[in-house]
Amino acid sequence: MSPTDTIAAQIETWFNESKLPDNALKTIEEVIAALDAGRLTIVDKVDGKWQVNAWVKKAILLYFRLRPIEKIEDGKFQDKITLKHNWADNNRVVPYASARYGSYVAPGVIIMAPSFINIGGYVDSGSMVDSLVLVGSCARIGKNVHLGAGTIIGGVLEPPNGQPVIIEDNAFIGGSCGIYEGCLVEENAVIAAGTIITAGTPIIDVETGEEFYGRVPKMLSLFQADARRLSARLKSFCKHQ
Repeated sequence: MSPTDTIAAQIETWFNESKLPDNALKTIEEVIAALDAGRLTIVDKVDGKWQVNAWVKKAILLYFRLRPIEKIEDGKFQDKITLKHNWADNNRVVPYASARYGSYVAPGVIIMAPSFINIGGYVDSGSMVDSLVLVGSCARIGKNVHLGAGTIIGGVLEPPNGQPVIIEDNAFIGGSCGIYEGCLVEENAVIAAGTIITAGTPIIDVETGEEFYGRVPKMLSLFQADARRLSARLKSFCKHQ
């Protein structure tokens, strides 16, 4: 059994116990530190499919449970979790933008103000988090993704086995969008401004009539059709702006 497997087994056991051993917080803090550094992730792509590491989510929930509320040096705040500090030299983090400790932000990511990335969130290299964007807990943002101003990427911390929202590489998300309930936006997809997507939103390819739920297929351009339905139109190429 690898060290990671051993820790995962401990977390699974502790999650269902009311009283935890004295060393539990130290072990859980190691998991959060690995998340913060990108060594651990909430989801991994295995054989072309995303798999949720539920035990890592459980570690976050235990972290909230065990951590005390403390004053945070970065302003007049108090919480159980501090803000992220270990930025890469080529990250741009505009004043009043922030990310919680336990989120991963790869080199080359730009975060405009006053955007926020929650714990467990993962933003890969070359992506733009524009103004007033929320990247919710455990959300996965791929490489060279544009998250337009005012967009909300919903968090899915609970249930632990629930898939978070995943935006794959080179996707373009227009301004004031909302993507929730573990939806998957595949690579090179384009989401028009103001589009809201949940797991129950029907997404229709207007050329084939095929319907999708909880997933925007790759290379599709998606726009809001009306209050209840969305339409998608096939595009041969989608370039990141």
